[in-house]
Amino acid sequence: MPLRQLKKFILFFVLLLPTGLPAKQIAIYHTSDIHGYYFARENAQGGRYGGFAALESLLKKETLPFILLDSGDFSSGNKEANDSDGKYSIDLMNAAGNTPKNFRKRGYAALTIGNHDSDFGDEKLSKMLKFFDGDVLSINIEGLKVKPYKIYKVGGINVAVIGFSLDGPGMTGMRVVKTDENKLKTVMKNVLKHKPQVVILLAHDSIGDSRKPSNVLDTIAAVPLAKNNIDLFLGGHAHIENISRILGPEGPLFVEDGSMLEGVGRIIIDVDDITGKTNGIQAQYIKLDVSKVGEDAGTKAFLDEIEDKTLTEVFGNVPERITKYPSGKDGSAEMSKLMADEFYRYLSEKEKLDLAAFSIPSVRRDIEVGDLTGRDISELFPYKEYPASFDINGGHLKKVIKESIKRDKRYGDYSLFSYSKNVKILYKFNEGKDDTVELLSATINGVEIDDKKIYRMAALSHIPEGFFEGAPFVGLKNKNKKIYEDITPAALLFNIVKASNYRLVVPNDLRIVIEE
Repeated sequence: MPLRQLKKFILFFVLLLPTGLPAKQIAIYHTSDIHGYYFARENAQGGRYGGFAALESLLKKETLPFILLDSGDFSSGNKEANDSDGKYSIDLMNAAGNTPKNFRKRGYAALTIGNHDSDFGDEKLSKMLKFFDGDVLSINIEGLKVKPYKIYKVGGINVAVIGFSLDGPGMTGMRVVKTDENKLKTVMKNVLKHKPQVVILLAHDSIGDSRKPSNVLDTIAAVPLAKNNIDLFLGGHAHIENISRILGPEGPLFVEDGSMLEGVGRIIIDVDDITGKTNGIQAQYIKLDVSKVGEDAGTKAFLDEIEDKTLTEVFGNVPERITKYPSGKDGSAEMSKLMADEFYRYLSEKEKLDLAAFSIPSVRRDIEVGDLTGRDISELFPYKEYPASFDINGGHLKKVIKESIKRDKRYGDYSLFSYSKNVKILYKFNEGKDDTVELLSATINGVEIDDKKIYRMAALSHIPEGFFEGAPFVGLKNKNKKIYEDITPAALLFNIVKASNYRLVVPNDLRIVIEE
């Protein structure tokens, strides 16, 4: 199944189908990073979108044979998911796609493991996965019973799915291992013995993650057997909506389909009925707009049963919309600034602190104007994460500041970290030099950061270990880290709202500014 034939028919997101040739078509529905977002919710316009009931309604309208796949981080995040140790996620995934067009008749066929899927501990994860009716796929995880790949017969087409997991702060006893070239080559040889017409890599990994490079992309590139035979790379982890990109002259098509079940990927595979070769692929991202796709009554009834009704309680008011990413001149995001200030205030009462930081990825969503409910707060900060203090020398701190500033077509210039209000940063991009960042000024309490001075810093506890957005901290020595397990970001946000007469108002000062 040469990929060269596939590439002839792919043009960005559009399928250029050959005419007059007998063909079979199947659909692949793909989700990632559901994080327990089971329910529909309101957007800024007052419409409702997302959730399993909307997904089910869409799936029941599908006219092609299809398969359901998930790229991980399906189990933990929202309160109902956390309270059930992920069991409700499994229940909903087993029930999804209850239609004859689903080649299994009902349920997801396969999933892989994301870094947050062991947030409840590996023992609970293993127990939870025993209830999953599909296959758990991964070629690079130890300590968990998984398969490296599986062959499915979908609409008369042999589809091979290979799993790839991602390590992170959620992982405990089990271990994600680096997949070397020889291992991937062996897996590909075994897969190709089954003569699949379509080969899919299902991975909790992204090519568009500003926090880290892809774990798997370099490995694929180094293995011709993989590079020339993997047709489709279904990714996740970065929470990026609607990426569809051919990976180099010989690589597969990469697709990522957002997060929190706001939408779903629908990928159409066209296979020549005579030659058995793949003619083309069409990748489409479908927003789960309830006004357009509807909601399945049976799924909605189950969701109503499991919903935690206490989360409807109103705790305050949001006078202005608060976005996860920066929306003005400041390179730091508003909610992250608010949390960095609260980290600084709270920990400064316990020890001498120089600065605090809070990362954009740790804020899970935008907050709309109106009532601030318990669900809003639980969805903003769903995990049992804790603040920590640690030592960092000034030279490494400036490295962190520089490497955290990004240039992005979607969000403009922004920093992955917002810093407490006593930190001011002025920078510029060196145009034509890979857009490298030059710090023109970086001060704490009005004093330039000293390369040799040791500063006491606060952030979420996984950050100084170098996980994900904490990558610039890798190599930090003599951290003297202290974790404060008496408080979580969600609890701190409750404190902020109470102290502000039950209004959620974010700082409007400038902290990270580009030179004009």
